[in-house]
Amino acid sequence: MAVQINSTEVLGARLLREVAAEEGSLEDLLKDLRTISNHIRPSRTGIPDLDELWKQHGGKLSVISRGFPLVYSMISHMVKELEGTVVVVDLDGRFSPSHLVGMGLWMGDLRHVHVFRCSKERLKITLDSVEDYMLWGEHGSKGREWLGTIVLGGVGGDVMVGWRGWLGVEREVVGGFGEGVSVEEAWTDRERRKEIVDNKGWRGVCEMGEFRWG
Repeated sequence: MAVQINSTEVLGARLLREVAAEEGSLEDLLKDLRTISNHIRPSRTGIPDLDELWKQHGGKLSVISRGFPLVYSMISHMVKELEGTVVVVDLDGRFSPSHLVGMGLWMGDLRHVHVFRCSKERLKITLDSVEDYMLWGEHGSKGREWLGTIVLGGVGGDVMVGWRGWLGVEREVVGGFGEGVSVEEAWTDRERRKEIVDNKGWRGVCEMGEFRWG
């Protein structure tokens, strides 16, 4: 006995085939876009040694101790080297965009650093509003990629600076006075040692290793 197939069933089958084909094409397109994106933007911060440690650790970049020198360096690299834009959510009111000037950025570059200040109680609301603002709001960074959110003094975003974390920041160590150095010699040498300390860079330290900058 022949099976009769009406026109509705034929149309439905054709639509299902077209949807399946489009889903396959969409999946291939997304895969290609991810490949291209990874090729163009292999770095998270623009600091290769830091990016390697972050990749090894995974998750969020959580910084403890003296984190601000690293934050300023990261932002400078992300805005200048990666040509992106960055959000800073400052809960402590200690972040100063003016410190970025002279670290490779000009005053005009600061429009790509979007600073929000809030209390810890309003952090989640602020982070939600930040996403809407960066994606749909009117600002001067529309033509740039939003590379991430840095939260100072709280938990959230892509990078956090606070009392707990897996990456410590400290000054590079300056050697002490040698044995047998008198008080007079040490006093005479103080200016030279101060200059050495001032010119010393910083280092980030964690279980996977360390890196230096500055």
